[in-house]
Amino acid sequence: MSTLTTHTTASRDSHSIGLCKFNTTSNAIEVSDGSNWQVYNPDTATGWSGSNTYSLNFDGTDDYLSASSIVTPTAQQGTISVWIKTNTNAFMPIFSVSNNSSGVINEWIVLQVDSGGKFEIISNRLGTVEAYESSSTVTDNAWHHVMVTSSGSAYKLFLDGAEQTLASGDNTGTWIGDLSTKTACTIGGMRRSADTANTFFNGNIDEVAIWDSDQSANISTIYNSGTPSNLLPLNPNHLWRMGDGAEGGSGSTVYDMSLSSVNATIVNATSGTNTAGAAYQSDTP
Repeated sequence: MSTLTTHTTASRDSHSIGLCKFNTTSNAIEVSDGSNWQVYNPDTATGWSGSNTYSLNFDGTDDYLSASSIVTPTAQQGTISVWIKTNTNAFMPIFSVSNNSSGVINEWIVLQVDSGGKFEIISNRLGTVEAYESSSTVTDNAWHHVMVTSSGSAYKLFLDGAEQTLASGDNTGTWIGDLSTKTACTIGGMRRSADTANTFFNGNIDEVAIWDSDQSANISTIYNSGTPSNLLPLNPNHLWRMGDGAEGGSGSTVYDMSLSSVNATIVNATSGTNTAGAAYQSDTP
């Protein structure tokens, strides 16, 4: 026979529901074991740690992060927010979604640094290339926050919290869902034609966040006057903290700290601390 146990106010607080409670200080679910409250931590995710200790350094030669699945595959609008640090003027992908099938080189969308040191959003839909470029450069070996938004019909580019004027290119708002096929999702690189046409980022990348919505109205909160802060209250569809997530600055997996759990794997490095490939560094905005 089932029995009902009565709990007194001494054994639970105002945030508890039966034998579970939400801790508003740590933002964690806690479960009672009969004596103490134990933290419930699904899939080792820890959310926001309250600090930003690490970024991920890419050598520009062959290492990148490969996501376990395509993000926002049907989204017609969205936002990509990233912190970067580089002193290299070259075509360097920051974040990309592409068709990596053999022989296919013309189906992709990428946020990247261009050969002139500016950042841009550029897409290729079966030979139709569209690009929207920033008016300012970002290759001064200092940390910069770059963000692109699409309303579905137009882009906005933001550098260090300020909207950029259109320098050149096509402001169409093409987004991930506009690609007819996509098989690869990468950070710090772009994969095409079964990996025969790769390019790579040279420098540091930190706090990569993706939304399926236009977050331009929240740019002040996202940029936070130059200091990365907790983006989880803005409900990003994906968030890779590049060392400060569940990976804790080691290992070859960078965890997606959103509820989507699209984790990314470091490619061409034996572990997250391998200095021959992508490596966690105590170098952050």
